[in-house]
Amino acid sequence: MSSTNQFYSSLDRPRSHKSEDLFEYCVLKAIDLGIAETPLTHLQWSSRLFSYEPNSEIRTDMMSAVKRDFSIYFGSELKYAFLMDKIEEHFPEMFGIVDEQLESMDDLALLFHDIQVALGREISEQSNPRNIDSYKVTALRSMPKRVNGNYIYRATLKMQDGNDPHFHEGLPFVYKTGTKRYPCETIDFDYDKGFLYFTSASLLSYSASAMVMLDAVFVLQGLMKRLQEIAASDCDENTPLFKIINEESTHLTNVEHGIVPPGLKARLDESQAKAFDAALNKDITFIWGPPGTGKSFTLASIIYALYVLGEGRTAVCCLSNVAVDQLVNKVVEVIKQEKRTVSAGELYRAGRTLDEQVLATNFLFPNDAETERIRRQIAENKVVLKELKEKGEDLSDRAIEIKAENQNLRDELRNHTEHLVQHSKVVFSTISNFVLSSSLNQGEFDNLIVDEASMLSMPSLIALASKVSKRIIMVGDFQQLSPIALVHDSLLIDSVFGICGIDMEHTKHPALHQLLNQRRSNKKIVDLINGAFYDNKLVAKIEDVNEIATKGPFPKGVIALKNVKDGAVRFTKGGTRQNKPHALHIIGLLDKYAKGEDDIFSIGIITPYKGQVSLISALIREREYTENFVKRIKVGTIHTFQGSECDVIIYDVVDCPLQEDKRKATIGKIYKGDEGERLLNVALSRARHKLIVVGDSDYIGNLPGKSTTYRTNKLFSNICRYRFVGE
Repeated sequence: MSSTNQFYSSLDRPRSHKSEDLFEYCVLKAIDLGIAETPLTHLQWSSRLFSYEPNSEIRTDMMSAVKRDFSIYFGSELKYAFLMDKIEEHFPEMFGIVDEQLESMDDLALLFHDIQVALGREISEQSNPRNIDSYKVTALRSMPKRVNGNYIYRATLKMQDGNDPHFHEGLPFVYKTGTKRYPCETIDFDYDKGFLYFTSASLLSYSASAMVMLDAVFVLQGLMKRLQEIAASDCDENTPLFKIINEESTHLTNVEHGIVPPGLKARLDESQAKAFDAALNKDITFIWGPPGTGKSFTLASIIYALYVLGEGRTAVCCLSNVAVDQLVNKVVEVIKQEKRTVSAGELYRAGRTLDEQVLATNFLFPNDAETERIRRQIAENKVVLKELKEKGEDLSDRAIEIKAENQNLRDELRNHTEHLVQHSKVVFSTISNFVLSSSLNQGEFDNLIVDEASMLSMPSLIALASKVSKRIIMVGDFQQLSPIALVHDSLLIDSVFGICGIDMEHTKHPALHQLLNQRRSNKKIVDLINGAFYDNKLVAKIEDVNEIATKGPFPKGVIALKNVKDGAVRFTKGGTRQNKPHALHIIGLLDKYAKGEDDIFSIGIITPYKGQVSLISALIREREYTENFVKRIKVGTIHTFQGSECDVIIYDVVDCPLQEDKRKATIGKIYKGDEGERLLNVALSRARHKLIVVGDSDYIGNLPGKSTTYRTNKLFSNICRYRFVGE
C-alpha cells in the first residue's frame, strides 16, 4: 500500500476498485472525517465514505467488498467501526511509519520480510479463539488399556448449533482444561453420539471448562520457521524459484534429458503429450488441468519418466494425504503397465498413510524384517476390525484399542523407514509434512512437482522449492479454489499461477499448457462450465446419457434444477447458514435413490455452508437407509469436494429470498467476487453423470445486488434452463 502522504493528495476517491485500495481509502477517509471508531451501519458507512459516487448500489457494493475481504479489521456487530489498533499494527506504512532498515533492503530481501510479516498477521488471526473450532466436553472416560504408553480416551462433545465437526483418524487437536493444553490425536468419531475417541501421552482430567480445540496454527508456525531459515541471499539465480519470485517465469531454460521410453506417451492425448514434453524439456512448467482432463494420469506419466530417465531426485507434494495416496497409486499403475522392476525404497511415501493399496505395494518400503512385521500386523488388525464391524462392534472398546494400535504401528513404520527420504529417487509428501519435516525440507531435490497448485501461495512455494535445482512443475486449475487465508494479503491469497501473471485474460504464458479432453462428465455438464471458465476449449468425450442419469428423480435429464419455492435461510450461532426446507427436499431426492437396492453409484451432496452440511448429515442419520446406501453418500462443503468426483452431484444453493422470520435475505459473501465464481465451478464440475441443483429459480436467475460476478450470474441463469416442475 502507498504511504499516507502519497495517498492524501488524492483522498477524494480510491486509486482503483480493488478491495485493498478501497480498504486503504476507507481507513484514511474515515480518519479524515473523524469517524473511524464510530459504530455505523453498513449503509451509513457506504454513504459517508463514498459520497462522491451518486449511485447508491455502487457505494454499497464497494463497502461490501471492503467488509468481505478485510472483515477482521471491523467490529462484528450490526453497527461496526474500524479496529484501529489492529490496522495500525498490521499496516504501519499506511500511516507513514517506515522502517529505515527496510529502505536499505534489496527487492528480494524486502519480499522475504513482507512474506514473514503477512504470515505473522495470519498466525495472529488463526490463534484468535473466535477463529478456532472448539467443542465443549461434557464427559471424559479413560479406556482401560494403554497403547505404547499413550492413554486412550472417549470424550463426549456438546454439538453447537450448525457445527459440522470433521474429526478423522490421525487428526491432531488440543484438549484444554483450565489453563493447561494437551496435544492429542483422533482415533475415531461417533457423530450420532458426539463421542470422540483419541490418544494422549498425558494423563488427562475432566473439568467443567474442558474443551477440544482444532488448532492448526502449528502448520503456519512451521512454515514461518522454515522461511526464517531460508535467507534471501541463499536463492541461487540459476534456479527456477529465483525466476518465479523475480517475475521472470516467462524466461524458460531448456533442460536436457535422455530418450523417453517408447510407448509411454502413446497413452497420452495430444494436449497431455505437449504438457508432458514441456515438463521434461523446460525448467518451469504450468499444467492447467480442468476437471476430468486426465491431470493425474499425465502427472503420473511425468513422474515415471523423470524416474526412469535418471533425472535426479523428485519431490511430489499434494495438499492432503488422500491426494498423495491417490497419486502414488497412479504412479504404481503406470509402473505396472510399463512392467518396470523397481528396487525397494526408490520411491518413498513420506509421512503416515492409511491407504491399503499403498501399504500393500512392496517396493515402496524396505524389505527388512522389521518393516515386514509392522506391515503384516497392520494388515492383520484390519481383518479383525472388519470382523468387529460386521458384528456392529466397530466402536467397541476392543475396536478402539486396535485402531489406536494401528495408529502407533503406522508411526513406527514412518519412523523406521524415514531414512529412505535421503536415498529415494521420488519422494511423495503432503505440503505441510514437507514444510514441517527437517529430513525433507533440508534435502536437495532436482525436481519439484506440486498438485492442486492453484491453492499454493508464495510462502509455501519458497519453503518447498528453495533447494530445487532443475525443474518446478505446477499442476492445477486457476479457475478453481485459490489459497485460503484470514488476512487479505496478496502474498497469502494469490496462487502461484496468479503470481506468474496467469489468469483467464492472460493464458499465453510460454510455460502454460492446458489439458483439453474432458473424459469424466457428460457433455451437458461440461458445456455448463466450458464457456464460463475455459473459453469453450474443453472437448467433451462423453455424449451418451449414462444409465445412472435415468434413475431416481428427474429421469429424463442429465442436469436438473429442483425448483424450491418454500426455502428459508437461518443464521446459526456459529455464523453459518442453514435452510431446512432445502435440506428436506434433498432428503426427498435421496428417498427416491434409496429405492434402487442394487445400485452402486456414488452420490455427492455439496453446499457452500458448514451449517447446511451439519443439517443434511443429521437428517440422513435420522432416516432408516441401509448401510450400503449411506456408504454411497458423501456430504460436504465445496472446499471438501475439491479434487473429488461423484456419479451424481446434488448441489444445494442454500441462499434464497427470505429468512425464517420472513425478513429479506442477502446473498452470502461466499458467492461474491471472483472467489465465489470459482467455488461454483468446483461444485458443478464434480458430477460425472448427473447434476441436480436445489434452489429457487426466480432468485438464482436474478440475484439481488451487484456483488456477484457476470460469470456467476450467467451460470445460474443457464442452470434455470433445466428447471423441472412437479417433482
